[in-house]
Order: sequence, then structure tokens, then C-alpha cells
Amino acid sequence: MQYRGTETLARITVDGVHHAEYLEGTHLLTAGSSGAWCFRPTQVREDIAPTADTSPRRQVNPEPPLVLADPSGGITTVDMDGVLAAADFDDDSVHLGVEHDPWTRTYRDSPAPAGYVLQRTKSWIYLPLDAAPNRVRLDDHPRSNAAGSWHTSEYADVTYNERHRRKRAVAEGIRWHWGMTDKRSNVLLVRAYRDNSRMPELELRLPGVHVAAGAAHGDQLWLLAHYAGSGKATRALMQLTAGQIEPRILTATDDLDVSSWCRPVAPEPPDHASYIRYCVRKLHGRRFSPLMHDVQAEFVGDWPYGRLHVRFKHDDYKELILVARLRLYDEQGQRLDDVTRYVPTELMEQADTRAYPDRSHAVNGVLYV
Repeated sequence: MQYRGTETLARITVDGVHHAEYLEGTHLLTAGSSGAWCFRPTQVREDIAPTADTSPRRQVNPEPPLVLADPSGGITTVDMDGVLAAADFDDDSVHLGVEHDPWTRTYRDSPAPAGYVLQRTKSWIYLPLDAAPNRVRLDDHPRSNAAGSWHTSEYADVTYNERHRRKRAVAEGIRWHWGMTDKRSNVLLVRAYRDNSRMPELELRLPGVHVAAGAAHGDQLWLLAHYAGSGKATRALMQLTAGQIEPRILTATDDLDVSSWCRPVAPEPPDHASYIRYCVRKLHGRRFSPLMHDVQAEFVGDWPYGRLHVRFKHDDYKELILVARLRLYDEQGQRLDDVTRYVPTELMEQADTRAYPDRSHAVNGVLYV
């Protein structure tokens, strides 16, 4: 699951949070046995040229558009043949919308500017959920042509998403889908499909019921629901069974004692270690200026007061090791802005202008900058 409003992905087991990863700007798409697939949409800019044979501009992607979070921990960047412009999924595969060669250009005189507009070939690549590639090549997996503008179920009708995509549970050959019939009806529609059947084995309409979450096992579905019962709004755990037309109210959750199942809040963000690895990977060994050499990055200390130390040599300070100490969290433990996005520019400008403390401030050959 991805923590709402964050870039933190957590793997949850019956024992609680197993581990967490920093998503590096991507968002959870879906998950399979090989891990969680996370996607960052690529903005494909219009390419207009003065002639029909002008080569396409190089598409620059500063961040990976597709990553795979391993169930045991760690993030793998998945490279692509072509430009990844869209992504979707179903029960068996990840659908990758890719723009690739061959390409053509078509003349357009309006809207301005006039010129030859690039048109790449568009394809959907169907990658099995259990795959774990380091690179996706066009001919390694089933592929189909994609015409027109990119379209995924993310932009489909809201009620379709609720019934068939966004709210669902699968268990032992039975697929459960639920959602409101429309925005104004206040009626919950629940359907159960067996195996690959397109006809529902069970269809229930439950007026006044709103579902927060659901899970399936065997031929049963459990829904954490909010409904109007006994003249007042009630939160309850509901159980539905395929083949039975009446739901069963197991317990009202308002009075449910869950204290024995609660766990204390972790002393640090669950993805702290993953975030540190991300920052180190982005900065370690990178020359921010031609004057800098032997750049090393490591995290020193503990959350939240530890700092990321970037150590390097400078051509004009050959007798010293220079160290920039970067804070990643504030005093309350809240994560600060991603240092990898602005620190490279700051270190470059500092190196080129020699804006460092006087050499007399060095301690044992180390000058903190």
C-alpha cells in the first residue's frame, strides 16, 4: 500500500509493516508476486520541425518512469525501449503504453507554430505481473497497436472504476466488485463473478451502505461499511457469501475493542532507510563541478538529527577534504525538501565561486562547508 499524500510504499503482513520503500516520485500502480509496480507519467512534448526528415528530439527523462519494489526490500529501475507515456493493469498483467520507432512527420499549419509534427508508433506492451525485468524491450512480451490519444481506465467513467477497477477483491476464483450505482442514488451495488465468467453469480443492491474497505477469502467478502441501521448511522463489518442474497452483519465497529491489535508508532518513518539509500545513490560519485573530485555521500547519525555528509576534493583546496552536511529532517522528524533536487546546483555554484569558509577553520584536514 502507498501512504496517502506521501511517496512511501509499505508492504503489510499479518505481523504489521514488513518494510517500506521511498518511491522516488512514482505512484503505486498494482502489485504481483514479483513486487509492486510503480509508475511516473512521462510528459511527451510536441515535436515540431521545419522539414519532414528532421530527427526526433531526444526525450529527456531525469527520473525513471517505471520501478519495481521487491517484496523483500529494494527498488529496481526498469528501463524501456521507447518512451513510457501511459500505464494500466488487469488481474494478470501490467499494460505499458509506449511510443517508439518507427516515426513519421505530418505537416500542420495550425495551430501555430506550423511545421512537421512528429508521430511515433504507439503500442501497448503486456507485461506479466510476476515478471521482474531490468529492461522492457518491444518484442519480449505480447504487444498491440495503440491508435489515437492515450486512454486508460484511470479516466473512465467513475461508476465503471468503482464497480470494476478501484474497489475489488479476488479470492479462489471469485472476483468481487462493488461501488455506488451512481453519484445520487445512495445505493451500493455488489457483484460476484466466478472464474472468467462475464455474468455475475451474485448481484446485490444495498441502499444507504457506503464501503470504506473490503477483503475476500474463499467464497466470502468482508466489507467495512457505514450504513443507516436502527434509525442511526452505524459502522459495521459485513459478510457476504457467493450464492446467498442476504448480507450478514458481524459486528458494529463503533464498540469493537482493537487495543490488543494496535502497535506503537514507529520511532522513525518506515521508509527512512530506503530514502537514505535513494539520496546516497543520487549524490555519491557525482561530479557537480569540474573542480570537484572523489565525491562520496553517506548518512551520519540517527533519525531525525543525522545528516547526509557529502565529502569531496577541490582543485584549489588539494590539502583538505571538504564536507557538506545536509539535513534531511526537521526537529520534529518531518522530511525536508528532496536534497537531490537542489543540492547539486548549490554545490556546483559553491565550488565554482570558491564560496567556502577560510582554510583556518579546517579540523584535522577536514573543512566543513
